[in-house]
Amino acid sequence: MDPRTDIVVVAALLVAARTIVADPTRWCPYPHALDANGHSCEGRANNAVWWGAAGALDRAAADAEADEYDIAEAHRRLNDAALRVASGWTGTAWLLDRKAAYAMTVAGFDEAIRAMPRPEAPGAVDILSLARTLIAHPGRWAQGAIALDRNGRALTTFDGGCRFCAAGAVGLAAHVLGQDEATRRSIGPAFDYVGRLLDCAAFKLGEFESYIGLNEHDSHANVVAMFDHALDMARGGSVPTPEAS
Repeated sequence: MDPRTDIVVVAALLVAARTIVADPTRWCPYPHALDANGHSCEGRANNAVWWGAAGALDRAAADAEADEYDIAEAHRRLNDAALRVASGWTGTAWLLDRKAAYAMTVAGFDEAIRAMPRPEAPGAVDILSLARTLIAHPGRWAQGAIALDRNGRALTTFDGGCRFCAAGAVGLAAHVLGQDEATRRSIGPAFDYVGRLLDCAAFKLGEFESYIGLNEHDSHANVVAMFDHALDMARGGSVPTPEAS
């Protein structure tokens, strides 16, 4: 890994890109993306409506305003993971079957995310950064449930989710960062700290008593602003009370 890359940002890009192709109606069997007329375009283009693996990653990178080193590392890891998945694929010939090709795309993202190194002790900044990237685009943000599937149905788990509320994004971020048992045991305090930071940010932005309340009753722009404010506090090492903020 290039020393200039941030492993949490790279993981966030992979997870955010996976949420794009988690909806098979937004996927295409081409490397980048297609517009509404079926013409090839870049994944980050505003007219893109269907995405391949590389295009979804570019869309996620544009939403997160990621730098070139993190984008290149995310693509490298996704390509390596896709080769590993393809080498062990025993299902329908994916080059000839659309459903199999879609399954291969999702499996490639899952393998890349699984193989990502994690911080030894993920902190609030790690969780907040990953969660913010997940819902940086309004099309991946939700209200009324921790996650929604491609049909807008509320989910009680992250699997199959295409859109996430603030709490769902934080939960998924903690899940991704704490995939081994030791890290899961140690991430609890950071997870609780994130909740306090977001609650303070929600109060500052709209005098909401909790960040869940802001998510449910305010705009996507203010939800992203809430994460930005919480990140500033986390980097500064402060947790002001709502009244003091």
